[in-house]
Amino acid sequence: MRKNSKLLLICCIIIFFLLVGYFLTLQKNPLDGVHQYKIYYGEPAKDTVKKLSGYPLVIIEPTHYSRKEIEKIQQTGTLVYGYINSMEADRWNKNLFKQFEHQDFYYRDGKRVYLKDWDAYLMDMTSFHYRETLLKEIHQQIEHKQLNGVFLDTVGDIDDFFSEDSKEMKQQQESLILLLKVLERRQLSVIQNWGMETAQKTAPFIDGFMWEDFQHSYIMNDDWSKEWLKKTRWLSDEYGITIFTVSEKEKEKSEQLAEKQGFVHYYAPRDYEEW
Repeated sequence: MRKNSKLLLICCIIIFFLLVGYFLTLQKNPLDGVHQYKIYYGEPAKDTVKKLSGYPLVIIEPTHYSRKEIEKIQQTGTLVYGYINSMEADRWNKNLFKQFEHQDFYYRDGKRVYLKDWDAYLMDMTSFHYRETLLKEIHQQIEHKQLNGVFLDTVGDIDDFFSEDSKEMKQQQESLILLLKVLERRQLSVIQNWGMETAQKTAPFIDGFMWEDFQHSYIMNDDWSKEWLKKTRWLSDEYGITIFTVSEKEKEKSEQLAEKQGFVHYYAPRDYEEW
């Protein structure tokens, strides 16, 4: 009887530690420990794959790469995250653009919202078909090619275009969270670009957050930026999110400010295709 009790106790202890290990694995942020990264959206040149493999983390445009090229980058332990435009439809991406339907575009005064600077259109995250199309694209470009995660760009459009319409902003945010929950079930890691207000809602579903234009003088002389610096730090502490920053000016001061906050900084003085 005692022997059976001991065996039962041992089995319970083993199961307990296995469960603890399992849940710790689920909760671990794959971006923990990343101290350097590179953004590269261009098509790969002859030595691009080799250069990218020298970074702990790279963010790329996945449509330009094959599964074999991704695999070569990952051989040294490099994490590869693929660019997905969340709130805008780029006209250059013809294969994806032609899949969108009327209800996927956001309309103001009965017209699509055209973003001239980017040759793109503002999209409506509340459209079920739009979310399904994005998920299909993520499956083809991220999951099928076995990248490590998704870099969701233009989330900041939710803050920029809907900040004066709280009802619409809430609907867009809630719809984005529906998308993120699907990615969570697929065990896909996500880095969100911009959208500081929206990040207060999406924080439980993302592993990373990127703050572009992280210039020291601008932040330290702007009350709004200083306030969001505190809030972004809080997100990092509260949810274990890795914060990435990018600057094109004031290299040393911007790096020091980022490092002081525990953020990972990237200096890009010209453009992302420069090495």
